[in-house]
Amino acid sequence: MYLTNVRILKVFSSYKFRFCIAFIVVLSFWQIFRAITNSNKQKLIHSPRVLNHDNSLMANSVKDMTYLPVGVYYEALCPDSRNFILQHLVPSFNKAPNSFDIEFVPYGKAKTHENADGSITFACQHGPIECQANKIHSCATQHIKDKNVLVKYVSCMIDNNYDPEMIGMFCAKKYNVNWNKIYACSEGKEGELLLKKNGEATDKLWPQVSFIPTILINHEQPRQASVLKDFWGVACSYFPPESKPAAC
Repeated sequence: MYLTNVRILKVFSSYKFRFCIAFIVVLSFWQIFRAITNSNKQKLIHSPRVLNHDNSLMANSVKDMTYLPVGVYYEALCPDSRNFILQHLVPSFNKAPNSFDIEFVPYGKAKTHENADGSITFACQHGPIECQANKIHSCATQHIKDKNVLVKYVSCMIDNNYDPEMIGMFCAKKYNVNWNKIYACSEGKEGELLLKKNGEATDKLWPQVSFIPTILINHEQPRQASVLKDFWGVACSYFPPESKPAAC
C-alpha cells in the first residue's frame, strides 16, 4: 500500500503530468476566448444616428439593423466632394434608399476662429464663398428632416455651388424646402454654431482627415481609395445577409 501511494505521488509530481495539466488549462481558456471573439465579430452595428454632432457618428447607439450609417465629411466647393456625392453616393442611395442613414458634415479642411467679441469666423480651403456654402449645407442638414429630400437638396446644391445663395434658393424651390428658414440660419448665429460643430466633429476623426471627402461607413473609415472608387461595392460588403439590398 505504501509503495502504491509513493508511485501515485511520483506520477502527480512528475514534470510530464504537470505539463499536461497546464496544457489542458491553457487550451480551455483559449477555446473560451475564441468563442467570445467569434461571437463579437458577428455583431455588425447598423443603426440610425443620434443627432449629436459633438461626438458625430462615433457616438451612435444601436437601435436596429435597418440602416447602414454613412458619414460624408466634405467641402461644398471641393471637386472631389462633388464627384463623390454625384457619381457614387446619390446613385447608391437611389438603388437602396431605405438602407442608408447618411450624415452630411460640410467643413473639410476649414479653420475656425472664435473672436473676442463672441463672433465666429471661418477660413475655408476654397475661400469665403465655400464658407457661405458650407453654412447653407449645415443649416440644410439641421432643418430638412426628410432624409430623402436632404440627399436631393445637397446633391442639387453641390452640382453648382459657386453662387450658394442662388443655388440654395433654386434647390429649395425644386424640392419644396423652406428656403427662408435655411437662409436665416446660414446668415445668423445658428449657422456659425452648426459649422463650428462640424469642424469639431471633423477634427475628432481618427485617423485624422488627410483627404476630402472622407467617408465613414458603419462608424469607421474603410480604405478611402476603395470607397471613393466603388462606394456601392464597399457599402454592400457591410450589410449582413438578412438586410443586404437586393441590388448588391
